Amino acid sequence: MAGFASLDDFTNQITVNGKTWRQDWNKNMLPTTAAVAGEWSFLARGAGNPGADSLFNTGTNLLQQHVYDAIAAASSIQHGGNVAADGDGWKHIVNASSFSASATTMPAILMLVDLLGFVRLTSVTTTTAQNVINSNTFTASSSSGLLLTYTNDFPTFTMVRFTTTGTLPAGLSLNTDYWLVRQSGTTSKVATSLGNAIAGTVVAFTDSGTGTHTLKVRHPRYGNGAGVQAFMWNNNATALGAATPNLSIGYTNSAGVASRATPTTLPIGKTAAANGLVLYSGTGSGKYGPFLPLQGGDAGIQSIETIQCATSYVSGEFSVGLCKPLLTLPMTTIGVAAERDLMNQVPSLPRVYDGAALFWMIYHGANTPVNSAFYGHLDFAWS
Repeated sequence: MAGFASLDDFTNQITVNGKTWRQDWNKNMLPTTAAVAGEWSFLARGAGNPGADSLFNTGTNLLQQHVYDAIAAASSIQHGGNVAADGDGWKHIVNASSFSASATTMPAILMLVDLLGFVRLTSVTTTTAQNVINSNTFTASSSSGLLLTYTNDFPTFTMVRFTTTGTLPAGLSLNTDYWLVRQSGTTSKVATSLGNAIAGTVVAFTDSGTGTHTLKVRHPRYGNGAGVQAFMWNNNATALGAATPNLSIGYTNSAGVASRATPTTLPIGKTAAANGLVLYSGTGSGKYGPFLPLQGGDAGIQSIETIQCATSYVSGEFSVGLCKPLLTLPMTTIGVAAERDLMNQVPSLPRVYDGAALFWMIYHGANTPVNSAFYGHLDFAWS
C-alpha cells in the first residue's frame, strides 16, 4: 500500500501497530568561522547529536560516492530504520520542530535534505571541466560467486545499473537496480536490494557473460533524479584559498537529457570559504542559495558528468552534494520553537526512503557565531 489509506488508517498504524519514531537532535553551527547574514551552511561537520561527519573529505578525487544512514562516518539524523523488509515502504515525516537559545542567530531557516551522494573535489586549481567518475567497465568472475572487478573504489551499497556490448553474466539483467557489496578497493559482489546488501545476501551465477560490461552509478533514492538538487560546500576545517572562481556543473537532467549546464550567470565562490559554507551563497550577482541553478525547464539532476572552477581556487577542497529537499523550518525568534505540522501543511508528509541520510542546511538571516546550538525533533510514521 502506498502511504496511508485514510486518517483512521494513519491513527491505527501509529497507535495500534506502533509504526512511529521520534528523533530528537541537536546540532551546532560549524566550529571554525562565524557565518555572515545571507549565507547558507551545511551542518554535517558541526558537533552535536548526531556528531560531526568524518566522510565528506574522504575518497578518490571526482569519484561519485553514495550516502546512507547505515554509514557511521556520515553521522546523519536517524529515522527509525528501514521498513521495506517488513512489507512496508512508505515512511513519512509527520511533525518537525527547531529552536535556538544562542544569541544573534535569528532569523534563520533550517532545511532538511536527504543527501544521496557526493563528489569530493581536491583538484581545485584545475580550471577546465573535470569529469566525474560515475561509471567503470568491469569483468566478472563466476568462480567466487558473482565478483566484479573494476578500477575505482566505489563504497559498499553503491546503487548501479549494468550495460554490455554482449551478454551480461547470468543472474544480472539490464535496466535493473543493484547494490554493490564492497569486497576490496576494486572488487564487489552484487545484491538485488539494499536490505540484501546490508545482510550480505548476494547474487550467485555460473558464467561471466560476453563482451564489455559497464556499471553506471545511479542515485540510491530518487533514481531518475526528479527533484534532486546539487550544492557545493567546503568539506574541511581548512578554508579554501583566496579566490572567487566561477563554479558550474555539466549534468543529465531528470528527463534523461544529457549535456545540461549551469546557466550563463555562474555562481561565484567566496574567497577563503570556511568550513561548511555553501560556496556561492550570499547576496549580490553570482550568489545563489542553497542549490546550483539548473538550465531552464529542468526539474532535477539524474547524474553529474563534469565540475568546473573557471579560475583556480588556489588551495583546499570542496564537495558537490546531490540531495532531495524535504522540508524547511523558518525560525524567527531566539528561544521560540519553529514548528511544522506536515500532516496538514504543504508539502504534505514528505517521504523518507529506506537508507535516507538526513542532514540540516541553514540559511543565516543574521551573523551566526561558531558553535551556536540548534535543537529540535522529527516525528516519523509509516504504513
